[in-house]
Amino acid sequence: MLPHPLRKPSYVILFLALVLSLLGAAQASRQELSVAFLDVGQGDAILIKTPEHRNILVDAGPDGSLIGALDKEMGFFSRKIDLFVLSHPHRDHFMGLLDAAKTYPIEKIMLTGVASQDALYLELLRELKAQGTEFVFPQSGQDWQIGKGLFLDILYPFRGESLWGQDVKNKNNSSVALMLRGAKGEPLALLTGDAEEEQEKEILLSGQALQSPVLKLGHHGSRTSSSQDFLDAVRPSVAVVSAGQDNSFKHPHPETLEKTKSMRLHRTDLEGSVVFAAREIVPGKDLVLEWRSPNNRFPWK
Repeated sequence: MLPHPLRKPSYVILFLALVLSLLGAAQASRQELSVAFLDVGQGDAILIKTPEHRNILVDAGPDGSLIGALDKEMGFFSRKIDLFVLSHPHRDHFMGLLDAAKTYPIEKIMLTGVASQDALYLELLRELKAQGTEFVFPQSGQDWQIGKGLFLDILYPFRGESLWGQDVKNKNNSSVALMLRGAKGEPLALLTGDAEEEQEKEILLSGQALQSPVLKLGHHGSRTSSSQDFLDAVRPSVAVVSAGQDNSFKHPHPETLEKTKSMRLHRTDLEGSVVFAAREIVPGKDLVLEWRSPNNRFPWK
């Protein structure tokens, strides 16, 4: 007797269900914090994944390449951005979200609200509002808890100095600046968007704690950012440049490379996505981010 034509596909469906359940269990078992500086060309996009599987995206790059980068880092079963932080409304920081928001719903967006007449930026805001995304506005001194023992410490904009609706001539200097910290306040990574020397000086004068082991260099490694005074205050052992290969701006600039030669430097234009991770959050111990090598292996694996 010939087998019933529906029986064979049923075995295939069962096999696929088993594979998917095993993949889901494997992903759920991973209890690591990771910070990925995504390779999105000439732009910024940083994905923070918490051990509780929350996804925080800081900026979104210049185009649809963000989706492929997110797919690789987030995995099949993680399909939501819990918080999107837009440092400032320039296209190399938000354009990737126009398409990505249709694949990855955005629960909250953090932005300064600085005035912009960019039609595509306004379209993005309308899309997120229609999606039901909650809009939040940061001020220094706020600690946003993003996971158990994990916080985003807002350094800029300053408390009581709202940028909402303000027409800022150089929007680079309106960038959200934030520090990723652990449970005891230990710094993990400092992210400053495209902040240039003018904004760096303001942050320095605010007297906030800036020392951090990992620093994403401002404005893609431009000579207009990463002043020596700022680097001296942060004292990073590791610096990251997010830039496009053979970009027309020649980022990172030689002056910046010279100032950071004592640091371990990682570049998305040369390495692709640059990922750091802490294997687990241990109560009573400081977290330390470790670099993941290009073969996608962490030091402990």
